[in-house]
This record gives sequence, C-alpha cells and structure tokens, in this order.
Amino acid sequence: MNLYLFLSVVVIYCFPTEDLVKDYAKFNIPYTGQWFSGYLRINDDGSKQFHYFMFPQQNQNMSDDSPVILWLNGGPGCSSLYGALNENGPFVFNLGTNDLRVNPYSWTNTAHMFYLESPATVGFSYGDEHTSDASSAKDNLQAVIQFFKKFPELSTHQFYISGESYAGTYIPLLANEIIEYNKNATKRINLIGLMIGNGCTDYTECTIEAKRFPIHKFEFMHSHHLISEKLWEEIDSQRDNCFNSTTQYCKDLYAKTQEEINLSYEFYYNPYNIYGKCYQLPITKFNGETIPRSKMTLDPFDRQPGTVPSCSEAQGLFYYFTNPEFVKAINVDTSKLKKEWEDCSSTIKYTKDPRATYYLYPKLIKSGIRILKFSGDVDGVVPITGTFFWLNNLQNEMGLHTIEPWRSWTIPGNKSGEDQNAGNVWILDGLWFVTIRNAGHMVPMDQPMAALIMINNFIYGIPLPY
Repeated sequence: MNLYLFLSVVVIYCFPTEDLVKDYAKFNIPYTGQWFSGYLRINDDGSKQFHYFMFPQQNQNMSDDSPVILWLNGGPGCSSLYGALNENGPFVFNLGTNDLRVNPYSWTNTAHMFYLESPATVGFSYGDEHTSDASSAKDNLQAVIQFFKKFPELSTHQFYISGESYAGTYIPLLANEIIEYNKNATKRINLIGLMIGNGCTDYTECTIEAKRFPIHKFEFMHSHHLISEKLWEEIDSQRDNCFNSTTQYCKDLYAKTQEEINLSYEFYYNPYNIYGKCYQLPITKFNGETIPRSKMTLDPFDRQPGTVPSCSEAQGLFYYFTNPEFVKAINVDTSKLKKEWEDCSSTIKYTKDPRATYYLYPKLIKSGIRILKFSGDVDGVVPITGTFFWLNNLQNEMGLHTIEPWRSWTIPGNKSGEDQNAGNVWILDGLWFVTIRNAGHMVPMDQPMAALIMINNFIYGIPLPY
C-alpha cells in the first residue's frame, strides 16, 4: 500500500490583504499560516453579502497550481464554519470543549480551502431572509465569481465543490449554474468535480414530501436492528401509501419508530452517528449565557427557535463566534446582522424544490464533471440506504458502466502498523461512490485520515488503496 505523507508548512501567497486575519494567536489558535475572512458581495447594492473563510494550502510538496475546494455545510441553514473548525480545516476543536488543536488531516494538505456561509442570514452572512434552492444556487454562483475576483491568482486553478448533508442539493445546483455561466463567460470557472458526503439527492430523501415518511431512514434503522421486525414489516408494506401522506395511520407509524428507538432526552440516540455518544448539555456562549438543546426527533432540524440541534458538536463554535473581540478580528460587520451567529439557523425561511437534484446528474456527468459521492455508513440523518437507492436507479437509467466493481479499501493502522479496512468503493462512468466505515454524517470529523486520503486520491485520479 502506498502511504501518502502530508507535511504542514506555511506557503505565502500574494493575496489581497483587506480580509487577512491578523493577531489570531492571542485567541489560542494553533496556526501560523495565512487566513482570510470577509465578505463576498452577492448583489449590486451590497445589501446581500456572504461571509467566507479561506485557508491556503499548506503542503510544501504541492505545486503552485494546487486546486481550490469550496466547502458547504447543509441544513438548509447550517454554517460552513462548522466544517472549517470541526471537520477539515487546519485547526479544529477538541469536541465538546473550547480548545483548538492542529488538524493533521486538514484538507489544506491538498488544496486551498474556501468555506462559504450560505444562504443569506446563515452565520455571519446577511441579506433577504426569504431564500430557496433556486435563489441559493444563483447567489452561490455570485459568491464564487466574487471569490475569484478577490483571489485572481486562483482563478485558473482546478475548482472542486464539496460539502455534506443538504449541500447534496446546493452542490449540483451550483454546478449547473456554473455550466450555464461558462457558456458565455470571458473568464470561465474551472470546475472539475464535486465531492458530496451523505448528501440529499433524491426526492425520497430530504424533501418536505419525504420528511413525512422517511422510508430510507426506516430501512437504515431496520438494517441496524433499531426497530422491531414487526414494525418494519408494517412500514415496508405501506411505503408507497405513506410517502407524502398526512393520514393519521402513517403519522402513527412514524411515531412508533420514534418510540422504539427511544427518542427522548433520557436515551441519547445520536442520529448523526448511531454508534456515537450524544451529549445534551446546554451550549455556553462567551459571556456565560447558555443555549438549550432541542428535543431529539428523527429529523434533527425539527427544533424550536433559540435552541441548538440535539447531539451537535457546537460548544467551541458558539464560544468563539459570540466573542465580540474575536468576531471583530475575523472582519465581521456586526452592524448588518440581525442576530448572533448560530451553527444552524432556527429561523431560516427556505423553500425546497420537490424534485431535489437527482434530475441534474445526467447533465453533470455528460458535461464531464467528475463526481465523488461518499457516505459514512453509520449516519442516520441521510443514510446510505437512500444513496444506494438512487445510485442504482442512475446506473440503470443512464446505462453507466462499472469501471471498478464494489471492493474494500484501506488506510494505515494508527498503532498496529497494519492496514485497516476503511470502507468500500464502487466506480461508475464519471462517478465514484465511497463508503467510510464507522463514520456518521460528518465524515471528516469521524474519520479524518480516511476522508483526506479519499479526496486526495479522487482529485489526482489515484485508486484507493487495497
């Protein structure tokens, strides 16, 4: 097996300095590289602006034309700074604490990382609070255009869009906008590929209609023996009748699943990682005030305003992003904000397209966009069962050839020195599907080494290790 060593060093670029974050060492941040934080103008009058982070790549063995990766978290309404500081940025929180540490598996080992708080009103971004799949795609296109204007040295680099959860909707829609934009653009966006983790894709997954009877979640629960065989047989017999149904019978079936997996404060079921722990302690802000957790449900985004999603790892984020001195240091314009930073907005007014984004995949694949779909195999929020469902449909409908049959892949053992199973890989024409063993909804957080090896090998066309 080839072992790729990632060496973190500082590489200095001549980027514009108005968004450069300075004096961050006084906030106990274990980082010495460049860090940019600021705003991207989305509309002409500047009333809508999206906040971003950017960290240049840190690997001395990388060439100067290393790729740019945009990272988007989902929700809709969740901040991509969650990904930056909990998942794949150069420094991340020790989970459940306010303490930051160096991330040896940061994606800055292989690329320049661009984190965007989208749509409007998410995190430190501001603008019209009414938004939708369609408007977010157009706004995100403008954000990308403005980003490359701020960082023109990167504008010709290979560009990848990545993310997780509802970003499985954001990403194909943005890719489609870029394809259409490039048809008449004098400066094209060099979009090469998409990397989507546990992403909402099919109309049977994350739409309002699917939410009423989430069959793929039920299948996943059954496969992990979280619900009884008797209940599963009843659910399975009603899958067509209950999809998008508001009948009392179907509501009762849904309620029975919650009862059987004991979704209450007492039992701490973690839908993001069914084998992970779930701590329900209130979040403590910088000023000492606390924010309660939302009650657990099958959909962790069903919550009351003013609460934090159940089981989410957000303590450090709230501590830093409610510190006025730190917020000022990262160039945030608080005069434009109507509320304090939240990891996931509890008040967002968002309209989903009932088609989801499955319908875009034939166009994306035929356009030559490379696609990596990856799934943590113990995620109960956007479970692997739904991904298998639509991938099989896509292969059959498009007649996609299997380039590499389903097989396992490995990563180095941390202590034993022996390679360890990391999951499975299945490669079709234009699309990789990779599973990550023992990872939940946030793959780079749960299995950081595997996530870095996976995206590095995908970008450079290297087979995943056997």
